[in-house]
Formats: sequence, C-alpha cells, structure tokens
Amino acid sequence: MVKEATKIQQGAVVDYTVAATIANGDVIPLADSIGISLDDAVSGDVISLELEGVFEITATTLDAIAFGAVLYFDTTARTVTTTATANTLAGRAMSAKAGATAGSVYVKIG
Repeated sequence: MVKEATKIQQGAVVDYTVAATIANGDVIPLADSIGISLDDAVSGDVISLELEGVFEITATTLDAIAFGAVLYFDTTARTVTTTATANTLAGRAMSAKAGATAGSVYVKIG
C-alpha cells in the first residue's frame, strides 16, 4: 500500500519563504490566518514561522475588544481589529481593551 502522507514538521513552527524584508516578531498574513516571524529576513530567505501560541499585538485604537473576541489583522495599519472586511483572520483575544484607547491585546493564533 502506498503511503498518502509523510510527516515533515510538527506544525507549530514551519519553514516559510518571505516575499519582502521582515523583522523578528513581524506578523505575516497568510491566506486565512497569520503567523509570527521568528527571524529577520530579506525577500527569498527561508525563516521559521510560528503558527500557534499567544502573542501581544498592537490593536486599533477605536475598537473595544472583549476577551474571546474574534480578531483580524489589518495589513495596512499593521494592527488587529474586530473588523473582518478586507482583513486576515488573526485569532481570538486573550485579553481585553477599551474602545478609544491605544494599546495592544494578547491574541491566540492557530
């Protein structure tokens, strides 16, 4: 019988080829989720990309964010938001933030 799948990596951290210059800790939007860069890199480099865990990420000032809220990553503002339209699913809030205040929230990705 032919094996249909061969395990390559655990999956919490994967190899990822970057398309632009990035820094360690940058949020990398993927098709329907985000990852966190664990390396500095330039276009074409292969980095370690974290796909699971809880990370502190800057949130948009306007949003009130409740614990457990679904969050999205705004690639233009480089912040998480509760607005889904034109943004990439980031994960769930593991902390809260009042509206009309600057700050960050803990986000569980993966």
